[in-house]
Amino acid sequence: MFKLTVATAGAILLAGIIWGTVGMGLTAVFTLTLALFWYLYQLSYVRVPEMEVAVVYHTERRSFSRFLPPGHHRLTPFLEQIVATISTAPTSVKGHSKGVQTIGGIALNIEWSLTYSLNPFKAAAANWPKLARSLPQQSAVIAQKYMNNSLQHIIGEYTIEHLTQPGAHKRLERQAKQLVTERLADLGFETANVMIGAIEMPLHIKKALETAHEHRLQMETEAKGLARMQQVISQFSENDMQRLMELERIYKMGQNGVTLVYSAMSPERDFASSPKNSYTKLAANKAVVAPGVS
Repeated sequence: MFKLTVATAGAILLAGIIWGTVGMGLTAVFTLTLALFWYLYQLSYVRVPEMEVAVVYHTERRSFSRFLPPGHHRLTPFLEQIVATISTAPTSVKGHSKGVQTIGGIALNIEWSLTYSLNPFKAAAANWPKLARSLPQQSAVIAQKYMNNSLQHIIGEYTIEHLTQPGAHKRLERQAKQLVTERLADLGFETANVMIGAIEMPLHIKKALETAHEHRLQMETEAKGLARMQQVISQFSENDMQRLMELERIYKMGQNGVTLVYSAMSPERDFASSPKNSYTKLAANKAVVAPGVS
């Protein structure tokens, strides 16, 4: 505007020097007319940058008028004015929801991040006046509020044991994205991604879960060992089992201070010749002597 004023004054002064007073007057009228048209053109046509949406207000009614997408647009001079712009570029917001309760009332602290973009044209038209006031400056606050509320509803349907199972993070992310997308759709938000970070739980709950996990691993190890032993024993014959029981009896008697000599001369040759019983044969040929007894 300053450059236009200087150019207009210079043109009028130059016309006065060349053509005199009449020429100066005519030049002044012509130049001012051009300047007025240029000024009105500047007021009437605006360019909205890429990745932005302009918020237009009606200056006389002092109310929201419309949204303008990127590109060139015409405004009503002196009645319409662009008062703000809304960025449509992808935006990320991080949060830390505290005191989110599971089934049973266990409070958790959950870290999360939400990636979204704004598109007020996809929101309900009835919400546009409110969005025109809130989206330019408060979109991050709105996203945090709805994300915290969504996590409260989702975690409230889980027990602490469910949250520690494999794949729990992925399930939470899918459910949180679906719920927050539905709730923010009418507010001009397009959710791109939801990520769940660390889930912090009370220390005594964490220790109890670690103890239960260790006990479960120990039980699984013992069960596998027992299964392998049963598989081996299932291959023994009835005579094999009788001799094993006899060896066990002799061993216990030796622990109780009884000295015995068990001969390997068994009348049952099939047992002695069996390759399965080589270990039992070797053990049976040795004297079992109680510790400390000569």
